[in-house]
Amino acid sequence: MARELADVLHHFLGDSVSGERLGPASLALLSEPDDAFAVAVAWNLAHELARQGLAVAWVTSLADEELLPPDATPGLTRLLSPAQELSGLARAVSEASAKLAASRAPGLVLARVPPGWIAPGPAAERTLAWTLQLVPPDLEQRIRAIAIARRVLAAHPSARVGAVLHEVRSVREAERAFTALARECAERSDARLTSYGLLLDEAELYRSLLARRPLALLRPEARATRAVADVANLLRADFACDAD
Repeated sequence: MARELADVLHHFLGDSVSGERLGPASLALLSEPDDAFAVAVAWNLAHELARQGLAVAWVTSLADEELLPPDATPGLTRLLSPAQELSGLARAVSEASAKLAASRAPGLVLARVPPGWIAPGPAAERTLAWTLQLVPPDLEQRIRAIAIARRVLAAHPSARVGAVLHEVRSVREAERAFTALARECAERSDARLTSYGLLLDEAELYRSLLARRPLALLRPEARATRAVADVANLLRADFACDAD
């Protein structure tokens, strides 16, 4: 579903979301292999989604595992994939999905997908139905995000394309940036962009990775922790709507 950033700001006031889904979904976080910030975001999102009650299977790469501590979080399973291309990653996502389906719990498979791996074919159908990008507000980064969205839609024309704003100094700046990004995306790719909110105080995410503890445990009172929870709420809302 298409959504403007203004439509989701009420999540920053504490609304909660409930709902169930019959089968596992798959969410691809589009980021470069060496993007430590994306690893920190994925790790914290996986923990937060599990904390909110979803069964989460996170497919990690060798590079991710070098940055991460061991996990013993209820509801969260990490599966290591040595894949170097999309077809290998798709097999790992299918394996994770099968594990969640067997548990009969509402489940989500989270995987980081390098944009350079995106290509049409069965692997794209399995991994790119729902995608998410972390997008700074400046024009150059917006243009790059649009190019990646176009690549996703060329490989999977019915994919849901989502974005989370970061490196913003205020909600107003985030609203302006998302409005521009959504307009540019529609003009250049005919894509309807879905907002999943914004991240605040990103340095806290890096600190959580260095401290080897998710933000919800390390700094439960921090704005960054609340922002991650709000992004997870929005993801979980769309996850629940897919079951209706």
